[in-house]
Amino acid sequence: MDSTSDLIIDFLKEEPIGVTDHFIWFITDIGIVALFKKEESFETYDSKVDIEANKVALDITKEEKEYLKIKNRKLFLFYS
Repeated sequence: MDSTSDLIIDFLKEEPIGVTDHFIWFITDIGIVALFKKEESFETYDSKVDIEANKVALDITKEEKEYLKIKNRKLFLFYS
């Protein structure tokens, strides 16, 4: 595993900033993480992430979005 993955995994042990229907939200040193809660299709998560970010008062519209799978955990990483 690389240092970015290690850093993200460490932050997933912290208290989340919010929870929505499909995601658990975290703030990390490298960006915002939206951790997938269940095993649903990628398309479902991709279509819901912007809407659910607003529910926890996050504006991710100008951020880069990257899909990652780390230790069997699926997530989106948003960063500038």
